[in-house]
Amino acid sequence: MSNGQHIREEDLELYALGALPDQQAVEARSHVSICTLCATKLAESRGHAALLALGVDQEKPSLAAKEKLFARIAGERAAIPASVTGSPSTKRATKKSAASWWNWVFVPATAALTILSFTLWRQNVQLFAELQNAQSVAAAFEKERLHVQKLIKVLSSPQTITVKLAGTYDAARNRGIVRYDSASGTVVYSVDLPPLPADKVYQMWLVPVNGDPISAGIFLPPGPGQSHMLTAEISASVEARAFAVTIEPAGGVPQPTGPKVLLGAS
Repeated sequence: MSNGQHIREEDLELYALGALPDQQAVEARSHVSICTLCATKLAESRGHAALLALGVDQEKPSLAAKEKLFARIAGERAAIPASVTGSPSTKRATKKSAASWWNWVFVPATAALTILSFTLWRQNVQLFAELQNAQSVAAAFEKERLHVQKLIKVLSSPQTITVKLAGTYDAARNRGIVRYDSASGTVVYSVDLPPLPADKVYQMWLVPVNGDPISAGIFLPPGPGQSHMLTAEISASVEARAFAVTIEPAGGVPQPTGPKVLLGAS
């Protein structure tokens, strides 16, 4: 029946016409179910048979012949493997299997991405907080650097004058020292004074040669770990006659009103 591994063309023509013996027809049917080349040639042979049928006079087949033909078609359909025809149940099973496989991959992947996104979000929040803290520390260091730089400039300037402050008769133990650079209007002072009530502050005054006293800032005695060196800025080129410290209401006042606790002439 076959030439090598394929069905001979004449046998395919006979098979297409339904004239091949039953045993050979079974073998041919089995072979074309797995051989693409022979299946293609069989389709061509069936096309030729259809054209041949159209070229002859048509006769109505008998009921017995029709039943035999339908039975043979049903037998051929039943003999073809489900893997070749792709039965509905097989297709549904295949789709279900594919869907299950995708679910198995997609669900864990989605969970992993969610966890990763949350982790990255937390890391970003933490990094942002650390960045803000680092910026705050850097700003504090820069402020301190400028403060120290200003102190060094004032303390090293030949134009800076030094004024020692002494306690008045009712505060004889108080002490202080002021350094003043009139060119820049910078006042640097350090004092040794007792604590005050919560509603009171100390206020430093520059007493000019001409005019009213000028405030050089309010302050409280420095606490533990705080700098004892205080600074203030006033108008430049003001000639100082003296410096004084008074006790004033919290927030300070435009002109001295309270008792003097420190006084020193320049």
